[in-house]
Amino acid sequence: MKEPQLYEIGLLIKPELSEQEAAAELGNVRLEIEKQNGIMESTTDPKLRKLSYPIKKISQAYFAALQFSVTPAHIAAIEKTVSDNPHILRCLVLSWTRAPAKSILKKPMRTKPIETPTLYTPPKPEEPTKKVDEKELDKKLDEILGA
Repeated sequence: MKEPQLYEIGLLIKPELSEQEAAAELGNVRLEIEKQNGIMESTTDPKLRKLSYPIKKISQAYFAALQFSVTPAHIAAIEKTVSDNPHILRCLVLSWTRAPAKSILKKPMRTKPIETPTLYTPPKPEEPTKKVDEKELDKKLDEILGA
């Protein structure tokens, strides 16, 4: 026998039921899962939602989801029982896996200390330049240009 897998079933329950009756229908689905040796992981309470498109001429429904683990051999029976329920508009069974636990401690991102930018740097005093004689400059230019 295979070991249990994790599943999630999403339900749309007809809106003509009251919120308590919708919760009772969700309880019936939960009982069916437990009858098939399923173990409940989590549930959401049914909430009235507007549908993005009409289903069987109904534009709003109660939405609820159940997460559970059960052997794959029993999932077809659960899906058939739920879909045959006249108060449930639509159901979808999804298989899912738990994400591996992430480590809390992370490697440090920076190894160098952060340098704080300076907002103002005073101008450096200019070094005194040597005065160049114009005659010497002309002489050097003539040498370079070959004139």
